[in-house]
Amino acid sequence: MSTTILALDPDNPTARRWLLDELSKSRYLKPEAPKSKPKEESHTFDWLQNLFNGGWPKTIGVILLILLLIAAAYIAYRVWRETRPRDERAGDGEPGAVLGGVIGTQEEFRQAAAAALAAGDYDGAVVNAMRAIAQTASDRTLLLGAQSATAHDVARRLRHVFGAQALALHSAADAFDAVAYGGRHASADSASALVHLDTDLRDTKPTGFVDDELAEMSLPLLPPVNR
Repeated sequence: MSTTILALDPDNPTARRWLLDELSKSRYLKPEAPKSKPKEESHTFDWLQNLFNGGWPKTIGVILLILLLIAAAYIAYRVWRETRPRDERAGDGEPGAVLGGVIGTQEEFRQAAAAALAAGDYDGAVVNAMRAIAQTASDRTLLLGAQSATAHDVARRLRHVFGAQALALHSAADAFDAVAYGGRHASADSASALVHLDTDLRDTKPTGFVDDELAEMSLPLLPPVNR
């Protein structure tokens, strides 16, 4: 009896060894925790999982949000382009304004165009005739913001009040941009056509839209104008 009791009363080294042996058994080992995903990766995965597990309504909502962001970015880009100074835009190869800070009356531009045409300066005839068209339209209140309007702005807006000359206006805008901003030279025919177009528009009674931004929208026609 005493021998058994003595066997259960080990010394300190023996007791320590027994404890370590016991704790090394598998039932005392803590199971290894699964490796966690990085925080950012986890958030992205959860977002994608919720997106595709949330049903069609939620997915469509996300798609619409993305489209709205793209549209907002596009609008911001267009506003940035339109609000840049005209000289910067012309430096990018983009046509600038017809008048663009050039001061003169419609008759001064018209006379300069006629004189240039007679002298064989076809480039000068094209530029001054287009300026005469823009200045005349501005004087007749058919063209708002004439100082910042490009040649195609002028053609696009005036087509609503000069329907019969719409194609000629478009061709005139092309000729002006080619000479003023494209580094090209006008022919005698194109210069003569633009000078005659200026005279024709001056003597034509406008009908339809008064020039403003409403002319570019799908709205009912305004009453004919008499100018």
